Amino acid sequence: MTSAGRCEIILPEGGPGLSRTRVFIAAAFINFILSHPAGAQTTFATLTGTVTDPNGAVIPGATIEVTHQGSNYRYTAASNAAGIFTVGQLREGVYSLRAKNPGFKETVIADIRLAALEIRRIELRLEIGTVETRVEVSAQGGAIETETARISDSKGADLLKSLPLNTRSLSGFLALSPGVVQAGAGSSTRRFAGSRANQEDTTIDGITVANGYDGTQIGPLYSYIESYEEIRIDMANNTAEFGAIGQVTVVSKSGTNNLHGVGLDYYTTPWFRARDPFALQRSGNISHSLGGLISGPVVIPKLYNGRNRTFFTFSLETSRGSQIRQNLNPTVPLAAWRQGDFSALTTPVRDPFANNTPFPGNRIPASRISPVSQRIQERFWPLPNFGDPSVFASQNHRVQLSRAFDPNTYVTSRQDHRFSDRTSIFARFTWDRQYSRQYTGGLPTIGQNWQTRSTRGFMVSSSHAFRTNLLNEFRYGFAYNNNPRNPPTLGKEVVQHLGIVGLVDNLPDIHGLFKVAFTGLGITAIGVDNDWRHPGFENWVQQFQEQLSWYRGKHNVKAGVQLIRVVFNDRQANTALFGSVNFSNRYTNHPYGDFLLGAPNTASRAFPPELIQRLRWGTDFFITDDYKVTPKLSLNLGARYELHPGWSERTGAQAVFDIGSGKIVVPDGSLNLVSRLMPRGYVDIVEASSLGYDPKSLLTTDHGNIAPRIGLAWRPFGANTVIRSGYGIFYDVVARSVTAGGAPFVLNEPAYTNTAGIPTVVFPRVFPQTASGLTTVGLPGAYRKDLRTPFSMQYNFTVEHQRWNTGFRVSYIGTNTRQGEWGYNINQPVPDSRPFVDKPRPFPNYPGITYITNGAGHQYNSLTAEVERRFSKGLSYQFSWVWARDIGDLERGQSPENAYDRRRERSVWLDIPTHRMTSNFFWQLPFGRGQRFLNQGKVLHYLVGGWELSGVYSIYSGQFLTPQWTGPDPVGAAFTASRTPAQVTIRPDHLRDANLPSGQRTVSRWFDAAAFRAPQAGQFGTSAKGVIKGPGSNIFNAGLMKTIPLTEQFRLRLELTSTNTFNHPNYGNPNTNITALGQVGVISAVGGVASLDQSGPRLLRSGIRLEW
Repeated sequence: MTSAGRCEIILPEGGPGLSRTRVFIAAAFINFILSHPAGAQTTFATLTGTVTDPNGAVIPGATIEVTHQGSNYRYTAASNAAGIFTVGQLREGVYSLRAKNPGFKETVIADIRLAALEIRRIELRLEIGTVETRVEVSAQGGAIETETARISDSKGADLLKSLPLNTRSLSGFLALSPGVVQAGAGSSTRRFAGSRANQEDTTIDGITVANGYDGTQIGPLYSYIESYEEIRIDMANNTAEFGAIGQVTVVSKSGTNNLHGVGLDYYTTPWFRARDPFALQRSGNISHSLGGLISGPVVIPKLYNGRNRTFFTFSLETSRGSQIRQNLNPTVPLAAWRQGDFSALTTPVRDPFANNTPFPGNRIPASRISPVSQRIQERFWPLPNFGDPSVFASQNHRVQLSRAFDPNTYVTSRQDHRFSDRTSIFARFTWDRQYSRQYTGGLPTIGQNWQTRSTRGFMVSSSHAFRTNLLNEFRYGFAYNNNPRNPPTLGKEVVQHLGIVGLVDNLPDIHGLFKVAFTGLGITAIGVDNDWRHPGFENWVQQFQEQLSWYRGKHNVKAGVQLIRVVFNDRQANTALFGSVNFSNRYTNHPYGDFLLGAPNTASRAFPPELIQRLRWGTDFFITDDYKVTPKLSLNLGARYELHPGWSERTGAQAVFDIGSGKIVVPDGSLNLVSRLMPRGYVDIVEASSLGYDPKSLLTTDHGNIAPRIGLAWRPFGANTVIRSGYGIFYDVVARSVTAGGAPFVLNEPAYTNTAGIPTVVFPRVFPQTASGLTTVGLPGAYRKDLRTPFSMQYNFTVEHQRWNTGFRVSYIGTNTRQGEWGYNINQPVPDSRPFVDKPRPFPNYPGITYITNGAGHQYNSLTAEVERRFSKGLSYQFSWVWARDIGDLERGQSPENAYDRRRERSVWLDIPTHRMTSNFFWQLPFGRGQRFLNQGKVLHYLVGGWELSGVYSIYSGQFLTPQWTGPDPVGAAFTASRTPAQVTIRPDHLRDANLPSGQRTVSRWFDAAAFRAPQAGQFGTSAKGVIKGPGSNIFNAGLMKTIPLTEQFRLRLELTSTNTFNHPNYGNPNTNITALGQVGVISAVGGVASLDQSGPRLLRSGIRLEW
């Protein structure tokens, strides 16, 4: 055990040898697992408890029969010598329980509702009497977790369809769980009680739908809630059965003995949407979300009756609608500027080709304006049409455009079959296709991106009971994702039209655009997303799982193994493939003046992409023991062993830079793939084995990933109060990959910084020309050879109490990440006032070299108070408040500004709000037939009965924002081939508190920009990260539903829901770059900082459902 609390097997730097003791321990652990049929990530629930007589003495040998009320599946068990019974592998749903023993009355408990992965304790006290006498007892408890240390939240199908989120995606419901936040608007990463990237997993029916590459999830596979029975979020101290800190478990709907169905249509229109305050008109479109589901027993008349045995579920959802209105609010150059007229400015515009003499009248003559610049502005930037057209301001052009509706189709099919009371099987297949057209680049002149995303998921699960206390489960499944993307413009055509020269030869005829951007001027840049050519972004994740559960005495033991195979194919064009230039005020004293003369500050180009084909395998083992020490004390003991070798590339086109020898290392047999354009004699390239690297992945596999888990649940005062605590180690779920598809196979060049004084590169040339070909080539990343898998330690202390069908919880949760991966430029010179080219560097012939190593981390502490009532007597509600503080430095892939000072990056974590309150409720109003009030007949029931109310309310404080400054490198640390400093974006000097009093904050001045200044020569800025407090969010959603009975079986449900009902303006974050002329401190969007929270302008949605 290290000082960090992590069990490890160390591979010494000098070779592959292992400590004999640690090898023995690891081998013993693996042998134990392999000697048992094993598995991972089930979704089944468990019933457990103790059988006693009226005096409290335990009753061994009592027969326990548990029946699923919908399918009539039966499960049997017997109490052991300690009176303990356990019934496992129960799918979610409603159960009845019967307990029998000679000399005692039969006890029956009905309507026991079990959620996925739930462990429910039911204490049985049998009454003396004959077995023929029945005692019926109501199901109690279930409002709190009494058996494990984990902290979780779940939502069933009724809440999924009733809570007013106006979304068909399950991901929106994550925002309702305490401790779960989104890492910024549009981010695919979620934080679970302080987790980091690569520390979450989402499964459907126990099979992952994570992409297996960067820790994010394949969202479309769980985008339509009608197919799913439940979503469960485990956010703290999961058992050893699960690898990730944040575990999202989704369970699909299964059929029962009754035929059920639903047909639905959810409708929105632009008139249901409030106008965005930053737009001229309402956006959106008329949209119908159509679909249905049918489920029941498989019955083939005269051939097969599948009641009590075989069931099916089939769902289909699609969308149709009118053209979509999309608002664009770009910032465009003034009409006078386009003609070279800067006479309205007090800043003199100078001529760099005439000894910096000011242009007469501050006007650049038309003859001096580059024809390339003229074509660019005519083709891409419209004229201002909002505000004063003679005054430069943010978002000075506003337009609404229409685009075709994007139809989506989603299909899920599930089949369940029970061969006997011992053996059952179920399988599910999911298919989704999404079309997406979106105006891209923020400018109406560029056009629409076009994507066709195809996803598929499949799984099969087989369960078998060897004995009532020995259960086995096998699962196999896969998730597939293909997402090619086509920008609207053909890059080659644009280059030819503009007359640009200086790019690489043989440009491919693919989509892309010549990029134009500005520093110190907020004009909307010209550019599009990268082109993803066939096969696009394609990944295929397969899982094999095997698990054994053994109940003996006071121990419930599980052991399992999981094998995962991930294929990832990618052909993504570099954004600089068709050229990329950036203009500052360096030559004329005004960025747009530099543009008109065609004199960029920096310029980049790139080579055509190649297909990257990555593959990795992973194997996880686990064992858990839920040990009932006493009737009031349970211990959860367990451990995981995770073996995740690095990625390999099918052709061998991946590489690392070895800092010890100064050579590029490629997989064995890959030297023949090196680009013929690689400059001779520039750097030696050798095969992996010659320097002791892994011959395929180039990284040494970390064999020390042993993750112990321990938890306790203590009920000192009876079943209504529990004290829980837990500790565990969690490793990142995805292995690190080295540089693939780059140098030396596909070359890349560092950005060129134009010469000082008189620019060398001027339109139409966009990159310097050298007679000898490439002179400087970017190198692949360097990696610590024995790179460790990052891990986190998580711990919690919880007190829970249940009363009035309501659970009350107070929890402390801490998460501490160790050995986090971070990178720094190992070739960065010491920061001072000298020019970059005058300073010594470890590798003076090469540009920056990012070295990936371990050592980053953070500390998360939080306090949570929660009140939750599961649905009972027509009412459910949940309220939670979380106070959180997270201090850390860098996350996976991040680098410090100063390579010599990682501690300077330590700060409050930017996307974790300090305060976050979330609440929701669902209430069936007590009026009408069978209700408490106005229970007076059919006619009155049609008027006042069947009404339901629901609501969601969230308040949280803003994110912590970091100021930025863009300009010439003040410390000579950024690569440049000349004495001209490179353009950099770094933190500025911090002079005083920049946060304005709440009454002075406006959308045009959210913080005091004068609290910062440019870094001084020879020094990085003094500002820390996260010193600006962003706007918080305040969101209330409401829903009103009415169910109308049509016949005894059919009912009609009408819905009207709204998000952000009171249309509270939840602003996005302000621009924090203090050199952004006219935009610093300006907020230009609403929608909050976490799109999962539905925090945009108010949106109404109506719905109609026919259910039977």
